[in-house]
Amino acid sequence: MDEHQIKMRYGFAMTAFARMFGPRIVNGSVDIHRFCHKWSESDEKTPEGTLVDINFYFKDRWDAWGGHV
Repeated sequence: MDEHQIKMRYGFAMTAFARMFGPRIVNGSVDIHRFCHKWSESDEKTPEGTLVDINFYFKDRWDAWGGHV
């Protein structure tokens, strides 16, 4: 995966969290930034579907390993 793809995946994840929690909380959270960075570099498939589906995907991942990154 090249740097451009990682950057795009990072932004994709960050927007999902911004939709769920609001931009102010997301921008102020080092943990969310770290989580999105780790996810963007991972081999996990980018979720598809509605925005609700995507938000739930990231919420489930956050609940599973968000606090452990």
